[in-house]
Amino acid sequence: MENLIDQLELLVKINIDRTKGYSVAARDVEDPQLKALFEKLEKESEGFADDLGQVLKKYKQTPPETGTTAARFHQFWIDIKDKLLGKDRDAILSSCETGDETALATYTEALAHEKIQTLPDIQILLEGQQTIIAQDLMLIQSLRNEEKNISQA
Repeated sequence: MENLIDQLELLVKINIDRTKGYSVAARDVEDPQLKALFEKLEKESEGFADDLGQVLKKYKQTPPETGTTAARFHQFWIDIKDKLLGKDRDAILSSCETGDETALATYTEALAHEKIQTLPDIQILLEGQQTIIAQDLMLIQSLRNEEKNISQA
């Protein structure tokens, strides 16, 4: 059971990281459409963390309130990069892409966990969240590709 709890806690932390990342991206981007997208993804991540927190509460666990240590280091790097490069749209999209790739890898690892595979309700929840994050990642990647095409034209 402990490994199951560890996996769920990590997913909550990843979604807290994702929430913070999209909050920073929404704050830093100037394009109103991109700002609206990032705000939507921020709320989506909050919802994912809340849903996972409810599962943890069923197991008499207190959901984490902070993200991962790795995200703190990543955020520090983004802040320094912002100071050096300014609020570059491609840099912001790149950071979002990296964050979602990390989230997807974490979900893949959790879904491979033996205990999660024996709990259909949790497995369905995680697969649904993973699918949405994968769609978000594809959108971010397409926006980055558009940005590259525009800057190369």
